Amino acid sequence: MLVPKRFDRVATLYSKKRGSRRSIRAAVAAVLLCSGSAQAQCHWREPGRTFPAGQAWRCEAIRWADGDTLTARCAGLSQAVSVRLRGLDTPERGERRYREASAELRRRTEGREIEVRPHHRSWERVVADVLVAGVNVGQAMDREGWSKASCARR
Repeated sequence: MLVPKRFDRVATLYSKKRGSRRSIRAAVAAVLLCSGSAQAQCHWREPGRTFPAGQAWRCEAIRWADGDTLTARCAGLSQAVSVRLRGLDTPERGERRYREASAELRRRTEGREIEVRPHHRSWERVVADVLVAGVNVGQAMDREGWSKASCARR
């Protein structure tokens, strides 16, 4: 595992007193990963807006693929649309907490009118801000810890 150069000198100085240089590098890398500094290594950037700003659809959620994707039936649209919540990246099928995240999204949206504010398209889905009673569901779930910790594509 690579450790940024700025930490290499600290590791070298420390290793002269105790332990091997390799074990110090591993310890520094572990601290970086746990502290969130590893997010700096994430190079993902959100694509630009492809839908007009201010556009909003009144919808009803009818299916839930996982904790950040649902299918909605929207007024004025001829067919159901797959919506990926902007600002949220939950575990995928087979990953830990997948079922819990899916159930949480369903709990927040089932049987309620949702407002979908589309931003851009990705993987045949509309990436959008999804609001229920004025609350952005993606942002709320992200704040509550439902997003993945490592390089989440929010």
